[in-house]
Amino acid sequence: MDFFEKTEYSIDDLTALINNEAEESVHLEFKAAGALGKDDKKKAEIAKDVSAFANADGGIIVYGIEEQEHKAHALSYIDGNTYTKEWLEQVIQDNIQRRIEWLKIFPIRDNGDITKSIYIVKIPRSSNTPHMSADKCYYKRNNFRSVKMEEYEVRDLFYRESTPNLKIAGYILYDKERDEDVVKYHFEAQIWNDSNVIST
Repeated sequence: MDFFEKTEYSIDDLTALINNEAEESVHLEFKAAGALGKDDKKKAEIAKDVSAFANADGGIIVYGIEEQEHKAHALSYIDGNTYTKEWLEQVIQDNIQRRIEWLKIFPIRDNGDITKSIYIVKIPRSSNTPHMSADKCYYKRNNFRSVKMEEYEVRDLFYRESTPNLKIAGYILYDKERDEDVVKYHFEAQIWNDSNVIST
């Protein structure tokens, strides 16, 4: 199953990312243990990155994997006694306005050891945009970075809630009629509406 579609994660999923040298992208980012901290600067950075995913197309941040050249390189354990799942969720929700609904945090413990924790933060493509970070700025994903949004981009996000999010779930293309000079094709597509807005 695709890493983004999983509903449960294990340490094997994380080592697979490292072994396959998974690359950061608009939907995936790796953060070493040092990315978590209780000072305001670290909290603001967490809020910036999470809000950027929600304002864009959603994605996953893995806190507990060190990257090199934007590829998963090694496990970087977090002490789950110091930085709990609840603490991380509180930092995210307290430092981002509007609140991000349906955000999920999956704690992974290597061999059940809480001092060897890794957090997978799954962020949805939010329909409740725009989300403002703690520094009063709005961010989006651009390749493997979180960057400030332009004013017009922020304005556009206000309309996301009233715009359906349509995706092609599958399609079929086949010959319908054929003669010496002309081939007519028939195309069928299944469209998935990943929003609460009716599409007409």
